Amino acid sequence: MFKTAVRDTVLIGFVALIMTGCGRQVAEAPQGDANLLATGPDDKALVTPPDYVAAALEASGGLSVWRQQTKLHASGVVKLYRPDGSFYLTEHDIEIYPWSNAIRIDANEPQARFVWQLAEGRYQVLEGKAPQDVSPLAGSYRAYADAVLQIVSAPVRLLDEAVELYREPTPMRIEGQWYQRITAKFSPVNASAMQAQSASAETGWTDGIYFLNRGAGLVDMIWLGNAARQEYLLVRGFDYSAETEGKLRVPSKIEIFCADAEGNARERFAQVDVSGR
Repeated sequence: MFKTAVRDTVLIGFVALIMTGCGRQVAEAPQGDANLLATGPDDKALVTPPDYVAAALEASGGLSVWRQQTKLHASGVVKLYRPDGSFYLTEHDIEIYPWSNAIRIDANEPQARFVWQLAEGRYQVLEGKAPQDVSPLAGSYRAYADAVLQIVSAPVRLLDEAVELYREPTPMRIEGQWYQRITAKFSPVNASAMQAQSASAETGWTDGIYFLNRGAGLVDMIWLGNAARQEYLLVRGFDYSAETEGKLRVPSKIEIFCADAEGNARERFAQVDVSGR
């Protein structure tokens, strides 16, 4: 289950599914200070959000509740699936910093401990070396981290002034539910700044689509893409906690797939069950 760093408010756990080949490990760096990421919003930078963003915030607990969350934490049992359908079982400790646009994941594997972080698009391996990782996740750390970060903190991501948003005027029906498509253009990360921090200079996602479920009011599906690299990802959130005043609503199950440029999902890669479920 998720706990916040501010009030120890227990949030519902989530399950994650990801796709192999959706990201690459390219950098290693010394252990960073996670406490520097546990910050709240910049009140001066917060502007009145458009109505569709305000709706997503309200449905997931409200802006006033999100503002108090500096860190969300959970541990999960992870199944990483191989191409033949068999799976690799492991555990991940996950920390999400909504207002720093950051996530840190810690995995104890048989041959080594692996810790990796994605913060404001800057990807770093803080501990462990790729040759020591025998899990199917090797080479897809960044995509996995970004997928979990995006779907869990989707309402806050929609407030990012560096992301250019456009709401498509016509809703679309997906599996019997109506969705409003919110297209996103992501700003490139400064490569020289990343190299100065021993972070990956690899370009992340350039385009995205946030699918706002009109019935639930939640962003429970996100498509992410980079046409130059021909890499695409589809992330879906399920089993959100019930509406309770003063509590965040985050998914207890997340499915993540590699996708195509049209947003069609492909193979499933993994499943994560959060402790307590």
